[in-house]
Amino acid sequence: MQADTSFWDSLVFDGIDEVDVEAVMAAFGTVEVVVRGRVAGLHVRTARRFSDRVHDRFQPRLKDLPLVDQRFVIRLTVRRFICGSVDCRRRTFAEPFSRLAAPHARFTTRLNHALSE
Repeated sequence: MQADTSFWDSLVFDGIDEVDVEAVMAAFGTVEVVVRGRVAGLHVRTARRFSDRVHDRFQPRLKDLPLVDQRFVIRLTVRRFICGSVDCRRRTFAEPFSRLAAPHARFTTRLNHALSE
C-alpha cells in the first residue's frame, strides 16, 4: 500500500520540521514510513564553518507508537557530513533529529515518553 505522504507527514510528524516523508508501506501488520532529513548541511561548531559534503548515509529503524493495532516503524535516512577543515577534531557529523529520536536510539521520543509513564 502506497499512501499520500503529506497525510502521513501531518499525522505522524506534526511539529517535526526536520524530516520529509518519502514513502509509506504497509504489509503483514506493520506500517513502515521512510523519511529523510531536510537540512542542506550542518554548521560545524568546532571548525566554525558550514559543511554540505555528504560522507555517508545509514538507515536506522525506529519503533514508534502503534497505529490502529499495527506496528509502526520509521526508517530514517541519516546523512553523515564531513568537515573540510584540517584542524577539525571530529571529521564527520551525523545530522541531528532531536525532536524525533535521541542519537543511537531504537525508539522514537514519543514511544520512550509513553513507555516511561
